[in-house]
Amino acid sequence: MAKPLRDHLFDTIRELGESDLKTFKDKLNNFQPKPGYNRIKWGELEKADAVEITRLLVSYYKEDYAVDVAGKVLEDMDKKNLAHNLLQATGKGGTQQMPAPTSSTRTRVTAGVAAPMPREHGPGSSRAGDSGDEIDLR
Repeated sequence: MAKPLRDHLFDTIRELGESDLKTFKDKLNNFQPKPGYNRIKWGELEKADAVEITRLLVSYYKEDYAVDVAGKVLEDMDKKNLAHNLLQATGKGGTQQMPAPTSSTRTRVTAGVAAPMPREHGPGSSRAGDSGDEIDLR
């Protein structure tokens, strides 16, 4: 059974430290929701912990929109990695974004198209083609 959106929201909010949680609450209080929704009042957020913030998000915005709101607030806090993880975990992450290169993969962008760059090999390493052999890649 898939994990409920509420649980993903809670797990993400719980990852924020004390200072970031305070910033999250402030930005959430000032967040301008789409028409038909109200802002969460500061009096409800001020002393709220991760459980209460999750409850408030879901009660004000319903689960689906609450994920969008939390993701936007996290992005506004420059917590893009947490926002990305939340959106991916809830199935709301876009497939149009390319994953960031890992330490073993570098990417060269030419004319807006990303292409993998060859790995660098040190002396004594053996790679196909180092011995002068031709490789047919067809």
